[in-house]
Amino acid sequence: MTSAEQLTPANHRTRVGQQRRARTQARIIQAALHVFAEKGPDAAVIDDFIRAAAVARGTFYNYFKSVDELLEATSRWLIDGSIAWIEVALGNREDPAERFGLGVRLFMSKVQSDPVWCRFIVRTWAVGELEYPLRDIRQGVQQKLFHTPSIEAARDLQMGTLREAMLRIISGQVPVGYAEQIAEICMQGLGLERQRIAHIMALPLPSLPRPIGAPA
Repeated sequence: MTSAEQLTPANHRTRVGQQRRARTQARIIQAALHVFAEKGPDAAVIDDFIRAAAVARGTFYNYFKSVDELLEATSRWLIDGSIAWIEVALGNREDPAERFGLGVRLFMSKVQSDPVWCRFIVRTWAVGELEYPLRDIRQGVQQKLFHTPSIEAARDLQMGTLREAMLRIISGQVPVGYAEQIAEICMQGLGLERQRIAHIMALPLPSLPRPIGAPA
């Protein structure tokens, strides 16, 4: 397509329409994040999302046909975005133990600093399972940094630990330094040497290039 064709009124209207649709969809999903975090996936009804997003009923149905469809879209948006931005923050680090440890520290830092984000993850866990950096666990096992009977058992241990930690954080009954303690325990659960754990815990936490859950 030439530059002249790109600047035609028809193409301009198409582009503006696409941008408007993307903004509306993002507004509905961001509103859904708060509704699901407050009510959970079972108690929320479509009227809750319409009110929270301040859109007409017809507008809502232009994007989502059901609560389940919206829940899936919100889960993918939040979880995929979380993993992606943590990956960017970790940069070109190649050591799987460092990637894993710093990734958990970043995740737990977000959990503790953003109650809405945390409640959404916990309430929708069974529907949109949080993807964990299995690649780093596998590489750590291959390089004999991690020691575990099986990748599956290691993954389940990590998932269970993180979920219970989030539930406790939501309750507000956590000691000072709890998020960092969970990250340390996650590495211990993989059999990482104590000296390596201490090194990773002492590393400065990378800055996220964009807040997790922020619109693209």
